[in-house]
Amino acid sequence: MKLKRFAFALCALLLAFGLPFFGCAKITDTKFRDDGVLNIIDDNNRNWYEVFVRSYYDSDEDGVGDLNGVTQKLDYIKDMGFNGIWLMPICQSNTYHGYDVADYKTVESDYGTNDDFKNLMNEAHKRGINVIVDMVFNHTSVSHSWFQKAKGALTSSNPDVAKYAEYYNFADSPNVGYAEVPGVPGKYYECRFDTAMPDLNLDSALVRAELTEIMRFWLKDMNADGFRLDACTSYYTGDVDKNVEFLSFVNTTAKSFKKNAYIVGEVWEGTDAQIRAYYESGIDSCFLFSVSAGAAYGSTLKNVFSSLEDAPGEYYANLLVEYQNKYDKGSQAPFLCNHDTARAANMFLGERQVKMGAGLLSLMNGNVFVYYGDEIGMVCKDSSSDPTKRIAMLWDDAAVYEGQVFVPPASGVDMSANAYKYPSVKAQSENETSILNYYKAAMRIRNRHPEIARGIVEKVQSQSPYLSAFKKTYNGKSVTVLVNLSESEDFTVSISSYGDVKLTDLLDAVGESSVKGDSLVMKPFSIAVLA
Repeated sequence: MKLKRFAFALCALLLAFGLPFFGCAKITDTKFRDDGVLNIIDDNNRNWYEVFVRSYYDSDEDGVGDLNGVTQKLDYIKDMGFNGIWLMPICQSNTYHGYDVADYKTVESDYGTNDDFKNLMNEAHKRGINVIVDMVFNHTSVSHSWFQKAKGALTSSNPDVAKYAEYYNFADSPNVGYAEVPGVPGKYYECRFDTAMPDLNLDSALVRAELTEIMRFWLKDMNADGFRLDACTSYYTGDVDKNVEFLSFVNTTAKSFKKNAYIVGEVWEGTDAQIRAYYESGIDSCFLFSVSAGAAYGSTLKNVFSSLEDAPGEYYANLLVEYQNKYDKGSQAPFLCNHDTARAANMFLGERQVKMGAGLLSLMNGNVFVYYGDEIGMVCKDSSSDPTKRIAMLWDDAAVYEGQVFVPPASGVDMSANAYKYPSVKAQSENETSILNYYKAAMRIRNRHPEIARGIVEKVQSQSPYLSAFKKTYNGKSVTVLVNLSESEDFTVSISSYGDVKLTDLLDAVGESSVKGDSLVMKPFSIAVLA
């Protein structure tokens, strides 16, 4: 009771001075849901939310997530502070994941119809949310009409059919990454990912014409806002220059149909220098894999919590400056995890780190991406199994509830409640100190201060090895950010020592930070924004 009375008094004091104090205020209060207190810029530097439609929300009680389910959850997504959605593949496919496209112009029947997608776009745009779709240009399904015609072309002299032999990469010998064409002995086709996914011949003018029409269709007819490009390093295996050239073709073509189309590429490489090379294509972003659970040598953000870091505050500030210098073109796209990696809650140890990991992500430049379910700390039980990374969103702790996805993404995946480490969306929404409300506050702070995503980063003198201090400047305005990276120690800082600034936001993962006059007491794992 004493803590509650103290928190209430503290909130009242702060509100009297007009300070939005996220550490104690209920994040669901009207003032934090009102876009009038935010400062959202309508550009491509957004807070993106990755959705696997099949596992998200079921609108028609067939046990499978669908596009209308995503539409029903747009208010939730907006309220969480996300103003962009990345939809994993939604084209007609033969698999649960959708990365083997059978028809590029038809929505997967399990997810709904093309009209359902158009409705989703209309409703998203009403809420200021952009939507990009996953586009797989490296390969198709073996059931795609192009491949079926290409097989026929290998044994046909019909000129109308023969041209399709150019659509894929065929050979007369079993090269590495090739398989024998079914029904055509002695002929082989490239299939680097799976025999069910034949690689397209991206040198073909005919194929590029087809892909041009596909981009036109999604950007013009379907009104999508851009693309997430799958497997960019595999377009031409081992040939970075040709991969970059093809990405340049995609980028130029897409923007001829929609000038502000946002293009982000999956460049899963081991170093930032390798990823940076793909920005020469002109695409807006490449995913910042070095931050994520999919990092080849360990996540740089996870290293913040490592005992090997004697000065984690300086490490984090240096990291932001280093990324700024390395990625001198386009916009960064940092993320903690996605559908191919372990979950953020697997990577970080305990609820405190899960929250603080989200906080550190939210302070990075560019476009941050959050995988559905990370906002409630969902985990994958087996990081070697893709289906366990894509389990159903947990909306409620009840045994049966509206919108529940019953069908597992693949057989043998545990969809029961014991597959979830933390409570549901409903339960966490009612707990103001939950992971969900932490994510909401972090994204809203990011929306309140455009400088965080867009600003030039400068290190500021720190008062402790555990205190990260940096300034971000954009359009003549600056914010100073302080981050206490100690898991156990409070730090008291003088606000005026950082110039003519005021405290505008506090975000706590542990305890409740406080301010008295010029003194700011930062609790462990806390973030303060001064402006």
